[in-house]
Amino acid sequence: MALVLCQQCLSWVEPIAEQCPQCDYPIDLRAADPTLEDLAATIGPLTSVIGPVRISRTVLPYRGVLYATTGGLFFLPESVERVRLVPTVLSPGSLVRALTRIPMRILRLGTLRGAWNFERPHMRVEVFVQPSPRLGPEDGDQIPRLLMDDPGAFFFARRSIKSVRRTFSGWALVRPNNLTLRLKPLGDRAAFNEQMTALASEVLETVLR
Repeated sequence: MALVLCQQCLSWVEPIAEQCPQCDYPIDLRAADPTLEDLAATIGPLTSVIGPVRISRTVLPYRGVLYATTGGLFFLPESVERVRLVPTVLSPGSLVRALTRIPMRILRLGTLRGAWNFERPHMRVEVFVQPSPRLGPEDGDQIPRLLMDDPGAFFFARRSIKSVRRTFSGWALVRPNNLTLRLKPLGDRAAFNEQMTALASEVLETVLR
């Protein structure tokens, strides 16, 4: 799955027919990613921590923390998987087996070259889970970099919100194309609902202008 950052809705998506499946915006794979300065201008300062939440998706991480900024909502997964190459240290048993193979390798290759490959570090892929930072109002300048570094993160701009409505288990954010993102609070439900109610009122007020 090849993910790109949609410059319209600022979500990491897999384009379908050169369009963003979230907002239907055309995606040009040749276009450069937005700069951190452009992202910071769109996202705006961080204003509050709405709280831990579960969102309605399956492929990318669905548990994390929802933040409010002056420009919209930022979701940061509770952790991110990192991949790195690390050297594999040969055990004594592996070293003995490598030594016993040397004569055969010399006969097969006709040269000493490659006979001592067991001394070279073998590399393996290691996947490790790194907890995401918990942000405070003073950490808003980190959001653009976190968005660019973690495809599990996304920003839901106010301009991309058609409506915010309460559901049985949480809240729903509706885009102009009627695509709906469902949110289920995992922490203090009363505090979460209070902030989302305020956001819903602001969105409604903007629509009615």
